[in-house]
Amino acid sequence: MPAMKYPLKERCAMILKKSITFFVASLCLCLGAWADTGSVLFLYTSDMHDYIKPGPDNLGGLPYVAGYIASVRQQRDDILVLDGGDVMEKGDMVAYKTQSRIMYEAMGKIGYDAGAVGNHDLEYGLEHLRECSRLAGMTHLCLNYYDEAGKPYFSASKIFDVKGTKIGIIGLTVLKGGPFLDLPECGARLAAEAARLKSEGVHLVAVIAHIGSRDLAKLSPYAPEVALFFGGHNHEILVEPRVVPETGALILMAGQYARYVVHMDVTVDLEKGRIANYTMQAAEMAHDRVRPDEEMLAWIKAEEARVVPDAAEVVGRADDVVQANAMAKVAAEAFKWYGKADAAFCHTGQIMRSSLSAGEIDQNALFRTGGQRGETLFMAELTGAQIQAYLEGLAAEKRGQTEWAGFQGKVVFDREADAWKVRGNLDLNKTYKVIVPELEWDTRFMKVAQATPLLSGIEKPEKAAFTFVDAVAAYIKRLTAEGETLDAHVKAIR
Repeated sequence: MPAMKYPLKERCAMILKKSITFFVASLCLCLGAWADTGSVLFLYTSDMHDYIKPGPDNLGGLPYVAGYIASVRQQRDDILVLDGGDVMEKGDMVAYKTQSRIMYEAMGKIGYDAGAVGNHDLEYGLEHLRECSRLAGMTHLCLNYYDEAGKPYFSASKIFDVKGTKIGIIGLTVLKGGPFLDLPECGARLAAEAARLKSEGVHLVAVIAHIGSRDLAKLSPYAPEVALFFGGHNHEILVEPRVVPETGALILMAGQYARYVVHMDVTVDLEKGRIANYTMQAAEMAHDRVRPDEEMLAWIKAEEARVVPDAAEVVGRADDVVQANAMAKVAAEAFKWYGKADAAFCHTGQIMRSSLSAGEIDQNALFRTGGQRGETLFMAELTGAQIQAYLEGLAAEKRGQTEWAGFQGKVVFDREADAWKVRGNLDLNKTYKVIVPELEWDTRFMKVAQATPLLSGIEKPEKAAFTFVDAVAAYIKRLTAEGETLDAHVKAIR
């Protein structure tokens, strides 16, 4: 068919009309994109565990978190700062001596908005955690922690208006049953809470949870309206979000010990209530790249000097890393020597928190390795036969390995006897004066005793007059005076 012919004037009018229509449509699209999106920058930490001082290996510590977040605030004002729980325990002496209050004071200086409740955050009870919430000026959220009457201990969620973008944050803690609701009940309540937030005009629902990424991936299908999960508990670090296939939700994990701040920059489609775009990085708190908050550094140093002045005392040196099991061996040797005992124990898995970094060793560094869990020591009297029964029982019941001092021996599996046996120089008829951490006694020795007639009926020992750090610090001072580094000593005694 031949092309239709139009007069020039009509053709010009048609071209003009199409051009105007295209311009208006393009303008509407641009205006719509501008009007219907919002931005939120989430800054998130987890499992800081009382690491308020600069961390070992020139990595981590709250002054570096503070410095990093302050530098981001200079560029952005659409920020939410979140924490995935377990602020308390495992770290520095000054934090331990203040029952972590100093951690929350520091978080208040940083400006945290909300946080999950970690299992370690309940160490000193609910009222103490609520006091810490007030010190930090932050909101602890938890959907799945209830009393016997079914009343929640914390608010389930909170809505934050970030420059017109409404973000609903729901809190969760460990999924372990009992008062801590597990799947599927927790999932059902999460779905209901997310739906309620959406009905109140929230543009995006996020969860801050003291839960690992694998369990969060199982939780997400229950509540597809949740777009973001900020996790914790298992100390995992993700350098990019884990996508849940069933829902498209994004899971983030921030590692441990204030070593990372996860930087999640989200563009929100306000009309559809979903993530339109995002960029993410796990910012490492490396001391040579991140400028610390100098005022916070000075404040922490002053508080340490006031609360626990011995923490900064240098007692020795290691030219190489001393691993946790080797530190347990050192601790056992130190307990025996310092307490003038015949033997001593220190269970690696139950007492030791971390290895010891190379460099100068101060008392605070020793405390980080095992000083909190091993703080209280017991002095018991056990026969060689009872010591043997304890070591064989640990192996038989798969309760981990303890290190010892005062006798030689190995725990080996005897195939003919189909049992674990101690091979060494224990005098089975001798009564040994033994030093053992209280926590090891309660959670290892007494558990083995329940299944071992030879250990039944043993009364709880008396407490020693010294602590883990007292003994280990004095022991390393002696090595230093003799010109020996700790790592060299470890090689000699293992």
